[in-house]
Amino acid sequence: MDMKKTIHEIILNALGSALSEGELPAEPIPAFVVEQPGDPVHGDFACNAAMVSARAFKKAPRAIAETIVKHINLEGTALERVEIAGPGFINFYASPAYFAGILDEVQKQGKDYGCSDAGKGQRVLLEYVSANPTGPMHLGNARGGALGDSLASIMRAAGYYVEREFYVNDAGNQIEKFALSLDIRYQQLIKGEDAVEMPEDSYHGEDIIDHARGFRAKYGDEWLDKPEKDRRAEMVKFALPLNIERMKQDLGKYHIVYDNWFFESLLHNEGEVKAVIDGLTERGLTYEKDGAIWYKATEFGGEKDEVLVRNNGIPTYFAADIAYHRNKFLTRGFDVCINVWGADHHGHVARLRGAMDAIGLDGSKLEIVLIQLVNLMSGGERVRM
Repeated sequence: MDMKKTIHEIILNALGSALSEGELPAEPIPAFVVEQPGDPVHGDFACNAAMVSARAFKKAPRAIAETIVKHINLEGTALERVEIAGPGFINFYASPAYFAGILDEVQKQGKDYGCSDAGKGQRVLLEYVSANPTGPMHLGNARGGALGDSLASIMRAAGYYVEREFYVNDAGNQIEKFALSLDIRYQQLIKGEDAVEMPEDSYHGEDIIDHARGFRAKYGDEWLDKPEKDRRAEMVKFALPLNIERMKQDLGKYHIVYDNWFFESLLHNEGEVKAVIDGLTERGLTYEKDGAIWYKATEFGGEKDEVLVRNNGIPTYFAADIAYHRNKFLTRGFDVCINVWGADHHGHVARLRGAMDAIGLDGSKLEIVLIQLVNLMSGGERVRM
């Protein structure tokens, strides 16, 4: 039983009766809503019909509510009483039989209770957490995981085809910093901590030291004299899968399991980042400045133009992000893509949607859910994560 729909019809019938008897002026009935109050003291369902009709009927909301209630007939319904509250809200109270009926339905339908086919035929990709793979996850990642996974489950229950995805940023500056940090710790284990200085802006966590020890336990000192580029690539190859496996284990502790783990490096290796840059250039939406390639983001709602390729020839994270979302919509054919981000990424929303429009896709099909940041406190002090 759709009680909201039932109450909506009851109100319409009461209004119709009052109008026919001349107790309310013959004016169009404004749209009104039936909702569940936040406080059960205000009933099981509440309606604002009298409030929104005040201007049309040129009467006080409470007077309109009294007229409506006078014409309400609850006979044959699962409602036991109706009351007027405050300036003119109409509150309904359901009978115990109504709630007993709900429990019966829950028992009969089991896991299917509450499911529908509202989203049938729509393919949705839901990306959430996507934490930096260079270190352990933090509290904010956990919150995003809980929200994203719950949303995926709800949408599946509503009939949508949903895939859960974790985007692994295994390319770019953070991976270079990860490689450097591992390399320095490896060298320090062999030569001594004072022999090689750890850069201030590198990763200083204990996990980096643990990885360096593990790498040395496996390979000994044999990589010390090999080319730096090769050594660092091998160290990332060793440590990154361990970090990802740890993420999977941590997420699994609260039952988050992904359908896809999508790696950023794939976009570079298969030419999808280059395809985006070439496509924007063909559309006349890029230009060169200071040795870099810029995208005309201001033509698509951006506050400023954005660099796609740095003056060293390396594509930016934003270029890869455009390619990633192009892959979601164009390559894999999802109808709607939903990202769960921290509120600190709010400035990225408009420019990414604008970029979708710029490459010929529909930016409105990209939904961004922002979650506020929180602090973990201990003894009144903020705990660094």
